[in-house]
Amino acid sequence: MTNQRRLMAYLFVACLPLLVASCCSTVPSTIIQAPVVKPKSASQAALHVIGVYQGQLPETADKRPWWAQCQAMNEAAVKSEPSIMNTCQALLNPGRDQRTITVNVSDETTPIILGLMAYEGVTWQINTTPGVVIEKVILAGYHQQRIQGVGDAQVDVYSYDNSPCDRCVQKGRYFYSYERVPFEMEVAAGVRASSFQGNYTGGTYQIFKGMQ
Repeated sequence: MTNQRRLMAYLFVACLPLLVASCCSTVPSTIIQAPVVKPKSASQAALHVIGVYQGQLPETADKRPWWAQCQAMNEAAVKSEPSIMNTCQALLNPGRDQRTITVNVSDETTPIILGLMAYEGVTWQINTTPGVVIEKVILAGYHQQRIQGVGDAQVDVYSYDNSPCDRCVQKGRYFYSYERVPFEMEVAAGVRASSFQGNYTGGTYQIFKGMQ
């Protein structure tokens, strides 16, 4: 082989990687996939869900339907008394503001997310023992929901009627169920439910260590 051919062969071998790189190189992608952000509580908090259609009336409350109460008042009052019609109109909301559900929480082993649902207006009374941490409350339903006893916990609201409280934030469309845990509840909490309790008429509930 002549010196010229040796030189050409040497140059071909030396430049081959550059030729391949120039024709086959790829442009770095500018598409960045957003990281999956897990909720802060997903690895440690327990979601306990309670669902009812309505709360329980106090023992002293008139448990007759609103129309029966109105009829009784009309029969007992003078027909010309103007306040009767206004009183009957108020009874169209049949004792919703009186209905209360008590939830006693004693599980101090893990932070807790309370998922509370009702169709009718309910006042949720939360009682906790020392050491219990209520991380967040999800308050869902159709009519106005109220809550007491959760301290500084965040309260995310998913009700049709406005549900005001000091730390309530309206988050989305209403939902509720007293037969199962709705998918929307677990999405709102960011975790699977650890327990579920449901009744048509709710009274007093317990959340304790080890419950399912």
